Amino acid sequence: MKFLSAIILLTVAVAMADKDEDDWNFYKFQFGKKHSPKEEANRKRNFLARQRVMEKHNKENKDWQMGHNKFSDLSDDEKVSLLGAKPAIRRERLISREAAVPVLDRALPASIDYRTDKCMQPVKDQGQCGSCWSFATIVPLEFNSCNKTGTAVALSEQMLVDCDTGNGGCNGGMYDRAWQFIQAKGGVMKSSSYSYTSGSIGTAETCKFDSTAVGAKVASFGWVTPSLVPDPTAIMTNLQSNGPLPSGIKILDSFYSYASGVYSDPACIVDNKYDINHAVVIVGYGTTTATSTDPATPYWIVRNSWSNGWGLSGYFFMKRGVNMCNIESWAAFVKVV
Repeated sequence: MKFLSAIILLTVAVAMADKDEDDWNFYKFQFGKKHSPKEEANRKRNFLARQRVMEKHNKENKDWQMGHNKFSDLSDDEKVSLLGAKPAIRRERLISREAAVPVLDRALPASIDYRTDKCMQPVKDQGQCGSCWSFATIVPLEFNSCNKTGTAVALSEQMLVDCDTGNGGCNGGMYDRAWQFIQAKGGVMKSSSYSYTSGSIGTAETCKFDSTAVGAKVASFGWVTPSLVPDPTAIMTNLQSNGPLPSGIKILDSFYSYASGVYSDPACIVDNKYDINHAVVIVGYGTTTATSTDPATPYWIVRNSWSNGWGLSGYFFMKRGVNMCNIESWAAFVKVV
């Protein structure tokens, strides 16, 4: 009997090992991964550890699901290098001379979704660089400039990475400081004249600013939520009047594998409002449909800068109204000249 049990256990172990190998090989094929013999074992170990986490989560969580993506075989240090939101202590006032957004005299719509708006540029990829702040800076400028002129425009994140020494390029920064830099510089260039390479950290030697290629200028900007007090209604109002709004969030390890649903995690409701490390852009809001077993869930529609192969074609839904991951404390708006 003991011998038979041992044979069964060995058979199961071999079958699991074969499945792991098949899953690993399919993952590499799916995402075009090519590793040197030296790093193959570590990458596979990272992948299998992530797979175990995903399988457990997807069995236990109905609100949102995990899935494999280009991050599944990365180390913790490599994933952390993608996070570049570095806020300074915020004064309890607007960033620049801009009147507070008035309360609209019409009811807010049940939902807003700018993802398919003609003024929304395709989702971009910051690469292995902590430049999320530059992408969060640019999105509302592209959108609002297009809304004003009627002409779509793609603007340069790389100009900010190279030229804005008030921020740190791939070492991180913040969109409020970037808007201040753009305002002082006289505008931000078009990406067609300054394409993204993600190879710089922001030094005068690497900056190639050309005033003749400026695509948008900053008129004014401000915090939606002064004093870091979460205000979902103010964010919804600003989305209607000012378009997409950058914000900062705290990233937990589970977030890297987000695939669908409304992201939430009890560990991401934190007391420290300065506990953020990634910059994203809120582009809308909505509410899930209630069922006989599940209540309706309000959510934000949020744009990331990890390519359109991540999440919901580059976007994700995050639970609204509970300041999940501090997203409702760091929303800001910008107006263009």
